[in-house]
Amino acid sequence: MTTSELLLNGGIDFEQMEWTTWDKPGAVGRVKMCFTQNKRVRLLELPPGFNEENWCLRGHAGYVLQGEFTIVYKDRSVACKPGMGFVIPDGDPHRSQGKNDEPTVVFVIDEVLA
Repeated sequence: MTTSELLLNGGIDFEQMEWTTWDKPGAVGRVKMCFTQNKRVRLLELPPGFNEENWCLRGHAGYVLQGEFTIVYKDRSVACKPGMGFVIPDGDPHRSQGKNDEPTVVFVIDEVLA
């Protein structure tokens, strides 16, 4: 299916999307992703114990569906568990670490250039 076929009147049909590989140093997993209205929208699954190696400066907003992980900032950390949302502003260096007992599944939205 094409991305436009998966975007149903503003809705995103993740059930019909294929999983693809998500490969960042320390965080290799899988993702269902689409781009719409200058946004990147992802359903992201990372393995137990993932540990992102690089700092990210892009802002994100998301919701934790499964697993627990920690967003690590230069001066603090925030523990996230299922049912929690998070908002990371642009330019605030961060990376994430998963707990060792189960995969982490998150819904994430961020801005992209047109």
